[in-house]
Amino acid sequence: MSHAAKQLGVSKSTISKSITRLEETLNLRLLERNSRNIWVTAEGQTLYQHACQILQLVNETDSVISGLQSEPTGRVKLAMPMAFCREFIAPNLQAFQRRYPKIQLEIMMNGHSLDLFHYEIDVAVIVGELENSELIAMPLYAGQLKWVASKTYLDRHKGQITIQSLTDHVFICETRYGVERFPIYCHTSKSYLDLYTNITHCNDPLTVREALLSGCGISLLPEQYCLKQLEVGDLVEVAEHIKPESGAAKLTALYPSRKNRSQRVDVVLSFLKEICDGIK
Repeated sequence: MSHAAKQLGVSKSTISKSITRLEETLNLRLLERNSRNIWVTAEGQTLYQHACQILQLVNETDSVISGLQSEPTGRVKLAMPMAFCREFIAPNLQAFQRRYPKIQLEIMMNGHSLDLFHYEIDVAVIVGELENSELIAMPLYAGQLKWVASKTYLDRHKGQITIQSLTDHVFICETRYGVERFPIYCHTSKSYLDLYTNITHCNDPLTVREALLSGCGISLLPEQYCLKQLEVGDLVEVAEHIKPESGAAKLTALYPSRKNRSQRVDVVLSFLKEICDGIK
């Protein structure tokens, strides 16, 4: 309450009375309060989300009237995994800024799905299968998981790798795959691997990649993070007959609404798709 009052340049009591009047008008409880805390109800969250969309429409209408839409302008808030940003977005930021100098990107790193409405995120990039969602999804990259190791490690550990022996070589694994029953397929048979017990876990695939390059066994990597290393031979794909569950490494862009989508969000989505189409 105090922060809102300061932002608006009014008293705390004015804010409180305004919310009370709104609750009485709507006949809904928007905020729950006690002596120490205040939190938003489900009804309040719904009202907030719709209010944000209305304000966005107002801002975009102002832009159209003033002729600003002739060139994409404004702030776009992006959320994405750190590895994706480091590997693909950062090297292309200069090109994007040259192309759209009036767009201000605000990039958030996230290792999990975020509430787009709560954090006022325009576009989020997620990894893996999309859970049930009211958000609009745009496929970016149909990546696959690969079992990889360094040539040095494989030279020291010769022999056929089977489902039974594979986990003996896994010393580090990305956190999202580090579960006791990770689904895999061998030919047409479905089975499970324990990628949790006695294994180091890290939520950054680039760290896992660096560990593998130094000879730290075999592990899973999304192909987008090891294609170059496989091409030059720094990493080698192994156990191709043991296939991880399909879709576990694909990339998807999420955004709140298809209707009245701003031009600045459109160009960011196109930018993301262009980058992912160039992954080889």
